[in-house]
Amino acid sequence: MTSNKEEKIISDEVMKSPHKKRKNLSNRKKDRLNEGMKIWTSFYRLNIHRCAIDYLGLNLYPFQIIMLYMMNIMYSTCFICARGLSKSYMTAIFLVCKAILYPNSLIVVSCSTKEQARNLIKEKIAKELCSQSRMLKREISKVVIGTNETVIYFHNGSTIQAVNASQNTRGLRCHVLVVDEYRMIQGGFETLNSVLRPFLNCVRIPKFKGREDGKYANYPSEENQEIYLSSAWYAEHWSYDLYTAHVKNMLKGDDYFVCNLPYQLSAYHGILTKKRVQDIISDENMSEASFSMEFEALWHKDKDNSYFKSSNILPCRTLEYAWYPPTPEEYYNNKNKEKKSYHLKKLSEKELRVVSCDIALMNSKNGHDNDNAIFTFTRSIPKNQNYISQVLWQEAHDGWTAKQLALQIKRLYFDSQSDYIVLDTGGVGISVYDELAEYTTDTERGIIYPPLKSMNDEKFAERCGYAEAQKCIYCITASAKFNHEIAVTLKSAFQNKTIQLLKTQFEAEDYIDDYDKLSPEEQADKLLPYIQTSLMQDEITQLEYEVKDSYIKLFEAKGKRKDRYSSLAYGNYFIREQEKKLKKKKKGGLANLW
Repeated sequence: MTSNKEEKIISDEVMKSPHKKRKNLSNRKKDRLNEGMKIWTSFYRLNIHRCAIDYLGLNLYPFQIIMLYMMNIMYSTCFICARGLSKSYMTAIFLVCKAILYPNSLIVVSCSTKEQARNLIKEKIAKELCSQSRMLKREISKVVIGTNETVIYFHNGSTIQAVNASQNTRGLRCHVLVVDEYRMIQGGFETLNSVLRPFLNCVRIPKFKGREDGKYANYPSEENQEIYLSSAWYAEHWSYDLYTAHVKNMLKGDDYFVCNLPYQLSAYHGILTKKRVQDIISDENMSEASFSMEFEALWHKDKDNSYFKSSNILPCRTLEYAWYPPTPEEYYNNKNKEKKSYHLKKLSEKELRVVSCDIALMNSKNGHDNDNAIFTFTRSIPKNQNYISQVLWQEAHDGWTAKQLALQIKRLYFDSQSDYIVLDTGGVGISVYDELAEYTTDTERGIIYPPLKSMNDEKFAERCGYAEAQKCIYCITASAKFNHEIAVTLKSAFQNKTIQLLKTQFEAEDYIDDYDKLSPEEQADKLLPYIQTSLMQDEITQLEYEVKDSYIKLFEAKGKRKDRYSSLAYGNYFIREQEKKLKKKKKGGLANLW
């Protein structure tokens, strides 16, 4: 055993001496170096965080040290991390330390898309870590970042490879499997068990086990490792089951570790500023449920008395691409074109497009302080005698007048090439209807929109003084019976998957063209419909119910809203009514309408 002084000398020699110069050392120095290497390697393998600090020269916070240590000593770890906690950075540190300390290690990083996995290698390792650590740069022999292959090769034979978690990714082998944002994996446990975990069906064999004298032939094999990282999500999702399995195994004393890491850690260490935290909390696009999941690292559970369950809604969040109303610039660029760039191509002659509206006005006596006016655009495509509804856009307006709301409804109606407007004409909604029934001057666009009138209520139709007005407004007057019907109809649509919603804003980043090249403001605009969908889901799952006089009555908790629900439910009810009519015609032997 060498002294501490000798160990320091050896350590310095290791760090200062490039690989190519070691062969010029004297035999005595080689022996000392090799002995020191054994000592330090053993120490760093047991204390991988010290490898990151001492050898790579990185600075770590206490919680990061714990993360690294537990990743290293456990068979399987699961970290539920708040946004902005640098989990990708910490994962990258662990991977490079593992690759350095265990020669010929095969390491695979898997994400829901290959681009996400590629970015971890490209941005976190090849750029950020290599710029921070010259020792890491000398350990790496080659970095390949391409469409078909993203791999870091180390001088000692180790590799770190990026793959996407899909049924198309099979046949790989690895000793360490990292699944980043594992909740986003398509196929859930099926993909995990049939595609990813089989990667681990191999064992790293150290060279010393092949000694001619057979001294270490019976040395125990190393256990492969699984590492799962994610933000929190809905407890009804499969990802929660994986999380709870880690909790149960950890409590039994098995080599499992699970940890929730909230935003307070980032705030305490200055990774997130106090102002940034305050901005996030006050953001109107950040619901209580979303904040709890994304920043407090807490799984969201439906209320016992919730009418709508996340387990029914989550499978319906399948749409990758939203529809966007034109910006002023897009509108003017397309003003004289017959086919406008923001128009959606019809997928069927019988496609149905609807703008559904829940109305709230500025200083409304009958409204609530927390009410917004909500407009929802839905396209419905016929399939097997049903309409498959795609909710592609939703927007909220607070404190607008009836005239302002009517103008915006007409913009959405004509921009989206919709067929109908579904409007709550009860209470303050009648003033918006009256504005829709008039010619509307759009001074910003320099056009005049035509009047529109009711298609299902003659009294409302007569309020419009223009015979030429298009009958396209489906007027709704709420009642206990109607509120029951829209609730039951929407729940059935979720259960039967005849309604499709946009994916999460975090998944959307992979689908938006050139997302990384957009400015922060442009990114926010592109993510808005996905965020609105998440707000809608949170709102819907918070609605409680009671049965009164055989009717279901939904109600929101104090301070909560249900205007997004109402806007969606109105549109869905209208679409299902049209669906009934089409089915009735088909059953009667009329021409094939599909």
